[in-house]
Amino acid sequence: MQPKEKGNDGTKQLVTDGTRRKRRMLRIVNTAIRGVALRTNVTGLTNSLISNSKFPVTQFNKQRFFGAFSSTINKWNNVGSIKQNAILGQTEVNSAVPTTLSPTTTSVRTVIKFSRVKGKRKTVKAVVQRFYRLNWGIWIRTRAGSKKRLWTKSRKTKYNAKQHVFCNATQSTLLDKMVTRFWKRPHFYVDDPYNPYHIREEFPFTRRKPQPL
Repeated sequence: MQPKEKGNDGTKQLVTDGTRRKRRMLRIVNTAIRGVALRTNVTGLTNSLISNSKFPVTQFNKQRFFGAFSSTINKWNNVGSIKQNAILGQTEVNSAVPTTLSPTTTSVRTVIKFSRVKGKRKTVKAVVQRFYRLNWGIWIRTRAGSKKRLWTKSRKTKYNAKQHVFCNATQSTLLDKMVTRFWKRPHFYVDDPYNPYHIREEFPFTRRKPQPL
């Protein structure tokens, strides 16, 4: 038995597998053509809205104030919510006018070479809070994540997490540029735990005393 379906005039027509394949292919081609035409119309509409708008899509404002740089980027978020229906080939634009311009400020840690009041160089506070400089020129820091998830760490891991590590030469040079001369000179504190490490006589470049004969 071959499947049957009614025609437009009410008569029964025979539908073969080849006819079904042809109809399916025609539907796919028709849908693809509609999608291409729809994308072309939406792209042209968006370009015309952006070109005729008074607000730029992206604004880059760079300000320089006494050696400190700050960059602000304004993003045009709500350009317009466009809904499309691929079956019917219709396009609906709800709002084409930008409702809000949300400024996004990127965090920048730069050195202030000349302050506002006195016109002097200022220290980056993040360097003093996170690092410590020994008198022979090296910077030290704590291990990353030393105070996190302590309940999952063993006693040996906790002990190793309390140790300090050296910064390399490139990082130490960079940190020296981010602080003033006050933090580079020797400081003396009562019961300083870092007192034995401020002198490094076994290294020829940091030796203070002459080498014994």
